[in-house]
Amino acid sequence: MISASVPPSATAQSLDRLEETETSVAYYYHARPGDATVQISVWGTIGNTGIYEVPDDTQLDKLLTMAGGAPIDARQQGQDPDDIRITLYRTDDSGNRTVVYEEPLQDLVEDTRYPALQDDDILIVELEQARTPFRFRDILGIVSSLASLTLLGLRIFNRN
Repeated sequence: MISASVPPSATAQSLDRLEETETSVAYYYHARPGDATVQISVWGTIGNTGIYEVPDDTQLDKLLTMAGGAPIDARQQGQDPDDIRITLYRTDDSGNRTVVYEEPLQDLVEDTRYPALQDDDILIVELEQARTPFRFRDILGIVSSLASLTLLGLRIFNRN
């Protein structure tokens, strides 16, 4: 039985929760026996996607750490943390999913005012690809390709 002090979104850990997840999705359990837990789906360009069962008082930044942190590609390419977007979706009473938190990773790191996690939340970590400016090297490649095609066309037509 769940005590009145436990938030309604959290349920006591039981073995039944493990049986509810009958898919090939990775399942991570990070709680002590008897802790009230919530199940959060973690999607996107993060190290370890899957379903995380964590204590109901787990903070969003801790969950991101458990899931592998910021995308490795962004760190290797030296991209700005603003290019990594964190979005938390929650199901409302009518069954619709709504965005309850959406910020760049940098804002999550600098500010601790984000919503508490609830059962069946979906956390999405996206790496936004920065558009590279058109460079001289790109123009040179296009010009050399056109010149090669022009020379090939002249050569073909001169043989006839």
